[in-house]
Amino acid sequence: MLDPLYYTSLMKKILIRTISIKLDVDGHEAALQETQERFNAAASWIASVCWDENITNTNTAHHRVYGETRSRFELGAQLAVCARAKAVEAIKAMKAKKSQTCPRFGPHGSIRFDARTYRLMSLDRVSLNTMQGRVICRMILGKRQHEMLVDPAWEVGGADLVWRRGIYYLNVTQSKEAPEQIESTDTLGVDLGVVRLATDSEGESFSGAKVHEVRMRYHKRRQVLQQVSTRSAKRRLKKLSGREKRFQKDTNHRIAKSLVQKAVRTRKAIALEDLRGIRERVTVRRANRYERHCWAFSQLRGFISYKAAWAGVEIKLIDPRNTSRTCSQCGHCEKANRQSQASFLCKQCGFCLNADINAAINISQAQVKVPLVSRLRA
Repeated sequence: MLDPLYYTSLMKKILIRTISIKLDVDGHEAALQETQERFNAAASWIASVCWDENITNTNTAHHRVYGETRSRFELGAQLAVCARAKAVEAIKAMKAKKSQTCPRFGPHGSIRFDARTYRLMSLDRVSLNTMQGRVICRMILGKRQHEMLVDPAWEVGGADLVWRRGIYYLNVTQSKEAPEQIESTDTLGVDLGVVRLATDSEGESFSGAKVHEVRMRYHKRRQVLQQVSTRSAKRRLKKLSGREKRFQKDTNHRIAKSLVQKAVRTRKAIALEDLRGIRERVTVRRANRYERHCWAFSQLRGFISYKAAWAGVEIKLIDPRNTSRTCSQCGHCEKANRQSQASFLCKQCGFCLNADINAAINISQAQVKVPLVSRLRA
């Protein structure tokens, strides 16, 4: 059983969560596979048309491709609409990243369902619209998933059918209004890093030593198995796949939960550095490139953000420039203040403190750079 994935949409003050449910599709594999292939072929074609004609408006895209999508790929009306929605959203995401590559979807890509193309039924059954008509599959629910699915406080929305390693999962979305934000007069600054994954302005830190140890162990093991390149080695590589990622994800969840609970307990907002683009701005030694590439700061920030939204804690983003070089006591900023990764000594007033704690204090005192209004996925 997979843990549910959550994400938050803050622009409309709506909380959205996704429950990942394993499906028993016995007897319906052919229908789902055919629908999956047609749906994603249609989404790829729509994306190429809209990309070439620079269409990002949903209504304009609908009028341009709807009729041809139905005739070319023989999709039903609602599946054609869902394919268009998937393609347009992907284009918007690529353009937001300033990417020059048109999005494409493989034959095993997800299928998007709306209220007209799927229906949750009693006895843990779900009805799905396919190229061969409606099929009914059994949902394999754990206790936690069942409790979430029947929770009356959450309204059921659309769903995505996802294929992973020969198993189908239905990712059902639910939504409800976000709680009112806690009134706060103070801010808890959080400095994100590699050696210390997170350090707050009250002095608590979360070491990255265990993550580093696990990452290096799996990295070396993968290198050895890839060099061997036998059948058994490839089977072992497949078995190891995802373990490092899951360990990092669990660690980030624990850190985020602890920080948000502290913010709720002390009635403080949380301030984070806006680290977008840091990999392009900052260079590191060759020996440290792999670890920098694997640094999951964006995931941790996303986890903190959605957990804070659920708890009614305000999130602030601040400019990260010079937070590690500025004295939190006198405000003097100089590169030489940061003596080492762990040590900070102000050249003007002589103030000495752990460098990460000093940076976290500066973050807590900084002015807000940008509001956090983007959708963040865990």
